[in-house]
Amino acid sequence: MHHNNSVMPSSQPSHPVVPSSTATPLLQRAGWVAAPVGFLAYESALHHAAHTPGSEVRALMLGLAPFVLIALAAAWRATWRLPWLLLVTACAVALWVTRIPLAAHFGWTYFLQHFGANTALAAMFGRTLRAGATPLCSEFAAAIHGPLTPDMQRYTQRVTQAWTLFFGATALASLVLFAVAPMPTWSTFANLGTPILIALMFVAEAACRRALLPAAKDTGVLDAVRGYRTVMTERASRAGASR
Repeated sequence: MHHNNSVMPSSQPSHPVVPSSTATPLLQRAGWVAAPVGFLAYESALHHAAHTPGSEVRALMLGLAPFVLIALAAAWRATWRLPWLLLVTACAVALWVTRIPLAAHFGWTYFLQHFGANTALAAMFGRTLRAGATPLCSEFAAAIHGPLTPDMQRYTQRVTQAWTLFFGATALASLVLFAVAPMPTWSTFANLGTPILIALMFVAEAACRRALLPAAKDTGVLDAVRGYRTVMTERASRAGASR
């Protein structure tokens, strides 16, 4: 009896194929790490430049960088892209040419960043507290947990109020310190104190949630980031569809 010792070809590949979708969580985790690390590095650079004599030009460039990048991004998305890009480029060149006299007032770029960001965040949270609107933190929680219980709805409304007051108070403190305190004092509050206060707010909110809603699923900062991204993506989609 003849036995065929040849090996039949397999229908499956010899090496397992890794689904491309598995790279997505890794990229997301890398982004979650890179974003706060980049933010802290930038804030540290701002603080160091503000405290180093003779670094006024570097401080000015660091302070202007976000404004230039935002303008470039807006110009790139504009309908008339080329004219807007040329305008932004011309403004950037003008800033570079006048950097020496402007460097004497570099603190204003820092202040506009800090005060503007906190004012915008206070407005973003606060406007969702008006009658008939859904509190922003309720939207974040619903994006993570699904439909909310009445207790969770009341709690997330209070959290939205707390964040509104926090960002409003931070903006007010920034204004007062910038007006009456030396630049290094304001920089310490803005670049070092504010990130610490935000971290403490997350810790305090988590402690309050465990005390007031012990049955609620425990969530962390990454869940909050995920909820924020989901809500903002949905809002952008609705805005795009309404155009």
